[in-house]
Amino acid sequence: MVKLKYKIWLQDEGRTFGKGVYNLLIGVKNLGSLSEAAKSMGMSYNKAHNLIKNAGKRLGFELLVSKSRGNKGGGSILTPEAEDFIKTYNEFLDECNEALQDIFSKHFKNN
Repeated sequence: MVKLKYKIWLQDEGRTFGKGVYNLLIGVKNLGSLSEAAKSMGMSYNKAHNLIKNAGKRLGFELLVSKSRGNKGGGSILTPEAEDFIKTYNEFLDECNEALQDIFSKHFKNN
């Protein structure tokens, strides 16, 4: 049986925002640290930092704010704009998934 597989990302002169950046931001939201989010995804901190920095530049707003925890080290939190954006992006992906599943079913209902 064939299954529908696809990737969706937003682009502006290069890949701007997709599942990788989205998952990093969710990781930061849950773990409180870009370093921990990157580690949980098997990604280097440098790569994660560059992805977030470049996505923010292309979107036109900062995605993370670094916070200081004194001698306990630092961390990061999502900006309000990033919170709104990931909510909108998630809703968008849900609608895309539903629409694509409907179209797939219409054309491949016997597979």
